[in-house]
Amino acid sequence: MPDKPAGEKTEDATPKRIQKAREEGRVAQSQELPAAVGLIALVAVSVFTGPKLIAWFSDLIREGLSCKVDYLHDGDAFIEFFTQRCVDMIWMSLPFMVAIMLGGIIATMIISGITFTLKPLKFKTEELSIPNGIKRLFSMNSIVKLVSSVAKMIVIGIIVAFYISSRMDELATYQWVEPANLVQVISSFVLGALIRICIALLVIAIAEATYQKWKYNKNMKMTKQEVKEERKSQDGSPEIKSRIRQLQFQLASRRMLQDVPDANVIIVNPIHYAVAVKYDSKTMAAPIVVAKGSDLMCEKIKEIARANGVPIIRRPSLARNLHANVDIGAVIPEDLFVAIAEVLAMIYRIKHNR
Repeated sequence: MPDKPAGEKTEDATPKRIQKAREEGRVAQSQELPAAVGLIALVAVSVFTGPKLIAWFSDLIREGLSCKVDYLHDGDAFIEFFTQRCVDMIWMSLPFMVAIMLGGIIATMIISGITFTLKPLKFKTEELSIPNGIKRLFSMNSIVKLVSSVAKMIVIGIIVAFYISSRMDELATYQWVEPANLVQVISSFVLGALIRICIALLVIAIAEATYQKWKYNKNMKMTKQEVKEERKSQDGSPEIKSRIRQLQFQLASRRMLQDVPDANVIIVNPIHYAVAVKYDSKTMAAPIVVAKGSDLMCEKIKEIARANGVPIIRRPSLARNLHANVDIGAVIPEDLFVAIAEVLAMIYRIKHNR
């Protein structure tokens, strides 16, 4: 199977790219889902507050038909009357406004999560460009939105037509309904149509939101080179990391070699490994390894040991074991205590005889 072109976007967006896009306000967006959820919330609120709203409208109509004009002759009375009506209107419309607002927020959070940024509000001079505006007006995205809106209206029209045609017999009986019950009967009929419209719009909105999410993820995809460059920017280039490791090794080696003169003995392989062991019976519970190395580092340890008069003892198997299993600064394992004790005892005897 042939490899895909290097410039093709085949990799999923990294968390850093997604976070940067969210900070710039570039998230998956759906126009249909907030509208559908807002309409559903509006219908739900209407079901619960409908009787109260109808009663309020009825009171307004009765008051208007009563032809009371006393408050028109008194400025204070008119202001109080007008203020009270405005407050009543706000209180009656508040549940509907809150329902629409919460519906839009919840729908937006479902598709794009919680995002707060002011960057999309930043003024852009290219937005005032007439050629760019014409391009956006006749772009494929605008055409798709237009076709979608027309299709949505056709679907709603078909649903309403089928609903009305199926209830024609019921509609014919409304002529005998008492006026007091007419509003309730018509409200029930309209509610049935609205419920069907809401279901259809919700299905369309879910399909559109799914498409927008897929399109957003597709647009956010990255090329292999972009992923590689982002990793370099986060972790640093391999050359820099290699240089840092080299410097760290050199510093550690320098500190380690500074402890060689304080060692009691250097146990060697004798060519490949060298391990410096230190023990002070007054301050230490057990011997520790203060330095170790192989090949060139082994020769360096032996060179420093000779210059500082540290004894060098040849114990091949013990040197290999210490080099492989004991870290610098670590205590000698219990299974090696006897071997180390023999070496230290020999060093003490040699020094005592001198």
